[in-house]
Amino acid sequence: MLLKIDQLAFLFNKYQENIEIKYFEDIVVRGNCFLPNDIILPDHLRLLAENRIEEIEVVYDSMLYECLINEYPVDYRRPGGKLTFFEMDRYLEQLEEISSQSKRKRFIYIIGDVYGLDFKAGKRIIHLHHNEELDYRKWNIIKREIDKSHIFYYRFSESKIIIFVDMSQTDSNYVEKFKKNADLISLLVSKMPDSSIVLSPDFLPTEDVLSVTDPRNLLNEYIKTNARLIVIGEQLNDMYKTALINVRRYDKFVRMMVVPSIDYRNLNHFFKQIKLVYNSERWRE
Repeated sequence: MLLKIDQLAFLFNKYQENIEIKYFEDIVVRGNCFLPNDIILPDHLRLLAENRIEEIEVVYDSMLYECLINEYPVDYRRPGGKLTFFEMDRYLEQLEEISSQSKRKRFIYIIGDVYGLDFKAGKRIIHLHHNEELDYRKWNIIKREIDKSHIFYYRFSESKIIIFVDMSQTDSNYVEKFKKNADLISLLVSKMPDSSIVLSPDFLPTEDVLSVTDPRNLLNEYIKTNARLIVIGEQLNDMYKTALINVRRYDKFVRMMVVPSIDYRNLNHFFKQIKLVYNSERWRE
């Protein structure tokens, strides 16, 4: 796992003796040779920084990653799930099949490094890097080299929610639409984290809730952000239908839900509906 020197310094300063991080590969600096699996010490970081080494490859482990999640939650997401070797093979094959039916190409991000052994060189190698995109074609190239007992942690290529309320034209309903848009965003960003509903472990409400207020921009935002769900904030009219048809032409498996009204006395029901649609796999329906 590639980490910046300043990230390592921060972790050492905060966690001190409670964290142990190891070099993944040889590093030689001013006659000092740090070998694979040598423990990185805080004093090493100053030497590395003085020699303009800004980042190094370290050995991935779950305790280190938990610290990174706590300190850098945007850059280091929690896994959305885990798969065995054979489950991974079937799942990626399925994603390949549905990607062939849509312009959206779905894949997964690997959490943590996946290691192997170069028997000729007698050293450990990285088959898959942390946060590397993995699809069925790449998987078929490397899977013969991977230990079949390995458990893979991953997150989805789709992770965001678009709140879609048409405010492109000022009319008598503008204030009402503005309030509906703001309320939906507030519910997902502020209220849902306080409830018992966890949308997905890798979902960050403060980062993953977006607003689209012009139907002409919906498709571009859906493509650019790789959004997982579109929440429409009022009853469908022709403008909405045209925008949503364009998205469906791009991705026949797009997830959408219409929320014309919200029962504020039972927000958990609303959050459960969001979770149900967000986690649906429409190609199975």
